[in-house]
Amino acid sequence: MGFSLDTTARGGGSLLQRPLLLLMLAALPFFVMYLDTPSLNDGEAMYAEIAREMRASGDWITPHLNGNRHFDKPPLIFWLIAGTQMLLGETETSARLWPALAAWGTIGVVGALGSTLYDRQAGFLGALVYATSLGPYIFGRMVMSDPILIFWITLAILGYSRSYLQEGNDGRRPWFWAMYGALGLAVLTKSILGFGLPAAIIGLHVLLSGRLREFFSRSLLMGSAVAAAIALPWHVAVARANSDFLGYYVIREHLHRFTGRRFPPDEFLPLPLFLLLTVLWTFPWITLLPQAVGRSMGRLGFHGWKPFPAPGDFLRGTRFQSDADLLLILWVTVVMGLFSASHSRLEYYALPCMPAIALLVGKLWSDVLSGNPDVPLPLKAGSSPQQQDKAFSRSGEQMSPSQGSLTSALAVMAVLMGIAAAAALVLLGPAKMSISQVITNAWPTGGWTGSAEQMATLERIRVPAMASFAGAAAFSAGAWFAARRRIYTVACGLPAIMMVPFFLLVHWGFLAVEPFQSTRPIAEIVRTHAGPDDMVVFPEPHEYMWVGGITFYAGRSVHILKDPRFDGLESRRREPPDRFLDESEFLKLWGSSQRVLVVTEAEGKLQGLLTRLGDVKVLGKTGGRVVLGNR
Repeated sequence: MGFSLDTTARGGGSLLQRPLLLLMLAALPFFVMYLDTPSLNDGEAMYAEIAREMRASGDWITPHLNGNRHFDKPPLIFWLIAGTQMLLGETETSARLWPALAAWGTIGVVGALGSTLYDRQAGFLGALVYATSLGPYIFGRMVMSDPILIFWITLAILGYSRSYLQEGNDGRRPWFWAMYGALGLAVLTKSILGFGLPAAIIGLHVLLSGRLREFFSRSLLMGSAVAAAIALPWHVAVARANSDFLGYYVIREHLHRFTGRRFPPDEFLPLPLFLLLTVLWTFPWITLLPQAVGRSMGRLGFHGWKPFPAPGDFLRGTRFQSDADLLLILWVTVVMGLFSASHSRLEYYALPCMPAIALLVGKLWSDVLSGNPDVPLPLKAGSSPQQQDKAFSRSGEQMSPSQGSLTSALAVMAVLMGIAAAAALVLLGPAKMSISQVITNAWPTGGWTGSAEQMATLERIRVPAMASFAGAAAFSAGAWFAARRRIYTVACGLPAIMMVPFFLLVHWGFLAVEPFQSTRPIAEIVRTHAGPDDMVVFPEPHEYMWVGGITFYAGRSVHILKDPRFDGLESRRREPPDRFLDESEFLKLWGSSQRVLVVTEAEGKLQGLLTRLGDVKVLGKTGGRVVLGNR
């Protein structure tokens, strides 16, 4: 059954003739509504607190967290949040708005990129896949720099594609400037990584597609100057204001993080779990990935391949049969390869390759809907890039994609969702201790302790989780049935529609675990009981950025009870020094006339010690933490 979205090629027309715009309008509420809930976790609150301290101090160059210089992240996201705080106040919405808008905006950039690399139908379907995938929704609604980074990377690659891959273009404006502008902004978003990822993807594509001579021209110098003009001023300014900035920023935050030499060590997911979660973020399109990647590799092919090419071969002709597929395969390979090798690896680190994955799956659906070719025709030696591209547009001369494989993939998804529903019923019920242990082992510093409250939460989400997976199984079965009847528009649309209630249930799930992820409840107890002259003490966390939760929600700076493990550690600057207390200094203050409040683990070592020393007032308790006062 054929289907076309080529009406988007016309200017003007009704909204229905602009499906990409219609998709973006439909997706907008899911990315920007209810950003005020749940409360910020400690990692999110770090961004909001640094932005608040920038505004309070008037220092927009050196980021500070609880008065301590914070060089872990470049400033763009802090500047953006500070701006929205001026308009919307110091709220969750003001902190989450820019990442959410970046995740939503990436949908449009993915659609434009797909239209450039393939056609408008593939671009729209790639955007649909991205908009309805689990990963972009979850992490796009969190305060983190990654959604903004993904937007810049995708925009830079779109600029490259429209400047160099479209026929008749040779680095012409304005997309040329968009590419280099996005590269500069990516550096202000994620530092060296922000430049390195898109530069590696584009650079390898230039090399392997034989565009070195075309790319390395006077325009390259002008574009690099634009990127430098955006990225360098802040780096120069902060380095002049802080003599130790470059060593910390380059060595500790990049080299040591990548090699695993940073102390305290980063959270580090085992490679199999990292790969599994990366695939999970593509839900509900997971089972289509093998076919989408396989077809892309088939289109890629090799033309005139030599194991040991002459040096000049890189400057002449295209060695691969599809520039578009080469770019997307390189995109996925660079991102996955880098973080598979890194010793700093979290569950969301591979998200920058999600736009490429979405476009590969979108191209698969486009070929199914329109009957485009599956395996390329043989090409004669010496074929030009334009002749190679045209070979892929002659749908009548090549075989259609394997509809049987697509149908089987949808059937597998239905079965997997059925198994997941049964597993939720068991793992979140009778076997919930096992799943709790898995969470504790995978994220040892994530705040999950297996407490009675947390076990009750697992039981609470048991039935909704089972119902969600059962619903996903039903939708997937419907898609499978439609594919068998060759109603491919329905087969493609059902998984996307399924994500509407699924996204709402995911949001509800975050609300259910909010007491264990956010410091807000305990900070509100502090805010209620602490006067302006009282001292609030907080134990030094594994990652200092986790101080952001208590400081942001309490609306004040706190003193830090030192962890002896970090004594003498150069990277743990402990600034200003009088805000950090060792145990003897803390106990002396506790016994003085100064009113002191301390936040600590309920029934933990510190509470036991203070109880033995004398009268301790329990001012409040929530989420496994307690606020104690000495008077």
